Amino acid sequence: MAPSSSSALVASSSHSAMHTGEWDYDVFLCFRGDDTRHGFTSHLLAALSDRKIKVFIDTMLRKTESIDELLSVLQRSALSIVIFSENFADSTWCLDEVATIAQSMAKLGHRALPVFYKVGWSDVAEDSGNYSVTIHEKLKSSPEDDKRWRGALKTVANCAGHTSQAIQIESKLIKLMVEDVMKLLTDMSPSIKSNNLVGLGSRVWEVEQLLAMDSLDDTRIIGLWGMGGVGKTTLAKACYERMVSSTEEIKHHFIWNINENCERQRGVEGIVHELYSKLLSENNLGREDLDMNYRRARLSRLKVFIVLDAVETHCQLEQFLLGDVFNLTKLFATGSRIIVTTRNKKVLQNAMAKVYGIECLNDDESIQLFSLRAFRQYCPPDNWMHLSRIATSKCKGNPLALRVLGGTLFGEDKDYWESFLGGLSLIQNPQIRDILRRSYDKMGTDEKRLFLDVACFLHGISRSTVIGYLAVLYPAAHVKVKDLIDNSLLICRCSEYGEKIEIHDLLKTMALDIVNEEPKLGKRSRLVDPDDIYKLLTTTKVESWGTLYRELFFRGIEMMVPPRRKRRKVIDMDRKGKCALEGLITTEGINLNLSKAKEMHLEANAFQGMDSLTFLKFWRLLKYIYHYQPTKKIIHLPSGGIDSLPDRLRWLQWDEYPSKSLPSGIYPQYLVHLIIRWSPIENCWENFDQPKLVNLVVLDLSSCFNLTAIPDLSESSKLEELLLPECRSLVELPSHVQCLEKLIILDLGYCLNLERLPSKLNSKFLKFVRMHDCPKVKFCPEINSGDLMELDLNGTPVSELPNAIYHVKEGGSLHLYGEIFTNFPAISASLDMFWLCHTAMKEINSYDHQASFELPPKISNLRLCGNSQLKSLPKSIWSMAASSLTVMGSPLLESLPEISEPVNGLKLLYITECESLKCLPLSINNLVSLSDLRLGNTGIKSLPSSIEELERLCHLDLSNCKSLESIPSNFHNLPKLLELLLRGCSSIQYLPELPPNLSILDVSGCRLLQALPSNITKLSWKCLRFYDCPQIDRILPDEIMANYLVHAILSRHSKNELAYSGSDIPEWFEYKNVTDKDNSCLTVQLPPANCTGSKQPIKGIAFGVVWSSDAFDFWPIMKCECDFGTITMASWSSYSFSANTRDVTKSSDQVLLWFDKIKQSKEGETEAWFVKYASQTVLLRFSPDLRYTEGEKQTKNLTIKRYGVSPLY
Repeated sequence: MAPSSSSALVASSSHSAMHTGEWDYDVFLCFRGDDTRHGFTSHLLAALSDRKIKVFIDTMLRKTESIDELLSVLQRSALSIVIFSENFADSTWCLDEVATIAQSMAKLGHRALPVFYKVGWSDVAEDSGNYSVTIHEKLKSSPEDDKRWRGALKTVANCAGHTSQAIQIESKLIKLMVEDVMKLLTDMSPSIKSNNLVGLGSRVWEVEQLLAMDSLDDTRIIGLWGMGGVGKTTLAKACYERMVSSTEEIKHHFIWNINENCERQRGVEGIVHELYSKLLSENNLGREDLDMNYRRARLSRLKVFIVLDAVETHCQLEQFLLGDVFNLTKLFATGSRIIVTTRNKKVLQNAMAKVYGIECLNDDESIQLFSLRAFRQYCPPDNWMHLSRIATSKCKGNPLALRVLGGTLFGEDKDYWESFLGGLSLIQNPQIRDILRRSYDKMGTDEKRLFLDVACFLHGISRSTVIGYLAVLYPAAHVKVKDLIDNSLLICRCSEYGEKIEIHDLLKTMALDIVNEEPKLGKRSRLVDPDDIYKLLTTTKVESWGTLYRELFFRGIEMMVPPRRKRRKVIDMDRKGKCALEGLITTEGINLNLSKAKEMHLEANAFQGMDSLTFLKFWRLLKYIYHYQPTKKIIHLPSGGIDSLPDRLRWLQWDEYPSKSLPSGIYPQYLVHLIIRWSPIENCWENFDQPKLVNLVVLDLSSCFNLTAIPDLSESSKLEELLLPECRSLVELPSHVQCLEKLIILDLGYCLNLERLPSKLNSKFLKFVRMHDCPKVKFCPEINSGDLMELDLNGTPVSELPNAIYHVKEGGSLHLYGEIFTNFPAISASLDMFWLCHTAMKEINSYDHQASFELPPKISNLRLCGNSQLKSLPKSIWSMAASSLTVMGSPLLESLPEISEPVNGLKLLYITECESLKCLPLSINNLVSLSDLRLGNTGIKSLPSSIEELERLCHLDLSNCKSLESIPSNFHNLPKLLELLLRGCSSIQYLPELPPNLSILDVSGCRLLQALPSNITKLSWKCLRFYDCPQIDRILPDEIMANYLVHAILSRHSKNELAYSGSDIPEWFEYKNVTDKDNSCLTVQLPPANCTGSKQPIKGIAFGVVWSSDAFDFWPIMKCECDFGTITMASWSSYSFSANTRDVTKSSDQVLLWFDKIKQSKEGETEAWFVKYASQTVLLRFSPDLRYTEGEKQTKNLTIKRYGVSPLY
């Protein structure tokens, strides 16, 4: 169909359908008849029809009707199911349908549910996917149709849907699709759509499944549970209205905000009387003296549907249900349904209700709800999207906050938005504050304090850690934490590491505001703000009255009677006008993020007088715990350190603690957590008796390089975590560690001088033992734990076979190392990860010769590294490695076993540094799931032709295969190959035609390569590298250079790179330096704003660098930073793909060109940087990007000779 026809149909369609939910058909089926009509589509149609869903399929059209009629029906349908199949893109009808679906989604609120049937998402959505190739090559489409179809395919493919590759059983796939259709149709029903209830459809559908109104053979209570403002009442109302409109024989009633009515009006009794009078159709609302037994008898014969909104206590629910919540069959007739909304989960548990926990909205739903309030439309205008995302990020999916914020910003200009959002605290809004504080205000004193502790200090960490710490401060801490979760003030989320305690950002902000209501800094119970902490620690000192008395005495001022007991007083330390903190300091906790803190110099007595302090945490978040690199010091202490720390400390964490030992004036008997990381500390306590750490649960001294001894843990019977990684000076782990019977984690990784360990570890709870890279350790302690999940001895050459290797549980991780292993260990557990490195194994034969093992265990990730004597692998290796197999550094390995049958699951195969390996198995095609094949530094001469059958292969690495002479001519048949690395393949002379989706090609160091493939200029490149290719350098195709700009601008990639040997920046660069002086800076004047305008015709910027180095192991990654005065307003880096170059000849000069598409430099910017700084002169600075290299070691000999930039329009 012509584009104009489609547009006309969209324009003429009734806009009211978006609001009323009225349509002719529920579902429009879009599919390729030749592919799926008599199979998958027919089964799906039957399943939808069985659920009374009105479906349109093309067979309902008369033969005389045209595509226009079909598209008209589509627009009168609520949603479309699009079945993407192999030949879908062959049909212009199908493509026109998808284009109309995309337009209807944007303009009419139409919904789409894609299913990828025997094709992948990339086949459909990517510009270089099979569909795009078909459109371009087979259909010979016009540029307009090409753009329209491709855009529509991407739009629809990006909707949430299903794939037959993930769900291979078709009946299960169809069942899930039908459920999704039901959810979407519920979401589009009149009661939801007309009220703009975003994201409610799927939730209503899920609650209706719990209500089971089609099977009224029992009586049920359904509980809607969640935090304030999350939409409990809204969801209950939607379910109630849908039920009322569809059911007449059931009595129904909705009681709003029971808790508030109980408090402000007649109490529970009056509301109960009103409810029962309504249900029983009694005209006696003024009488409350009626016989309840008589009412009970009548109610027991009545089928009801009631909603009890905002029930706070179990007592309220009992009174509503006549005290009989545990026997509903006697209270109401069978088939009755009761919905209860509450923040208190315990109310529902006591009533034996089915609990439905309401989650906050996701990002897309948040944007939609916010937009409806802020713009009165479903999606923000394009030039407001960035600010809208900033606004919604502050709400964290809370519907109430989104509605309030959207309404506040409605009709305001961008300056108002930026100013408002910059200083926004949503919790200050009375409507939000009152709802969120309701649960907090009803808590007891201990519960309030505990909630504030978690909100200010303890969120985001494990539940056991939170409870373990709080247990020493509050009685029944476990119960109190559960109550806070049940009351929706805290969230407990499950992760791969166990349960974590989290808190919604609005509730966290509320907690901080509650703390900040305490006006005086020294009186605030908890400090989180870096400025407040700086002021507290640097502007005060504390002296005892005794000290003050002595000072006054020596000054000749007589005091008659000093105070009888030692008290502390805060006086001004700075005599130059700073305000003193008056009175006693009652701060209970300090939590300082060092990355956000100002540099501060503390006095020796900085912590004196803080007798109430129980929590002190100076922390820094690092990406990697190991291989710590020193950062700028934030906290400085006097040469003698600090005098003392508060006696009542329970949690002491001081990352980068700057002294050699903790202060002598500390009495750590109450400490539960002691964490001193990345510190020059040598001994925790020096020159005095070791304290007894009787309450310690966690001791973390990670990366304390100078630590020579750990504290005395002989009485630390509660210790669960002992973390000592990278304690490089530690020689001995004391014998008393074996008596820590509650120990769960022991980490000794990279303790390079550790020699002596306890003979055994007695803890029955031990889960993680990390002793990797301890070169002086010769044995592994005996471990008798039945919970062992990880044993890591990689890099630790034990001389005895540790018995613990047989105790690792299913799904665990085992890393072994050393020549003590001459055979593959006969482990029976199926592990997630198993490393066997630098052993004396010659072959893996345990499972071939031991009758006790019929089949080897499944190992998700099997890694065999540095086994220099290994000569062969068994056939069972293919069934053993479930997800990935790595064999590295086995120079005697000559072949891989054949693969006798298809193997599902194995996705990654890394065979590297195996120089004797000459070929791959001819049956390599049986690895049907393989997506990543790495064969670097092997002796492979050629690839088998069967490699073309690896349909899922995305990455192929043949780097430094010096014997590789050819690649099969059918290589171009690999449909999904994205990356081909051939650097250092010094024998290869020709390349075949390349696969159609290839976007990364590196042939650096292929010194005999005579020519590039014929189709190289037709592909959409992300990265092309030709360093050190003398034949190519001489004949580098002019077409590649001439079309580089066109390829870069039209490419689907945000970044494109071209690298080759040379000494000049291309002539077409608009700005470049004219000398070889290496100042690496370039001055550029940006174009005026009227040259850009709102349409942003600047497509991107091309960067060029000529560099040289006589010593480097990796190709450097370059960056360019754009400065305006002292402001760095933007920065760009070349492709972050730093390849090893040890076998590539280093020629003198190299050229690196890269292209970055225009993007806003900072999140939240409403104007692109080139518009904001239009006509200004800016400075561009070029340098190696140290984030992706080995730092100065790799770049000290690197010289940037020439550089340039060129805006591309």
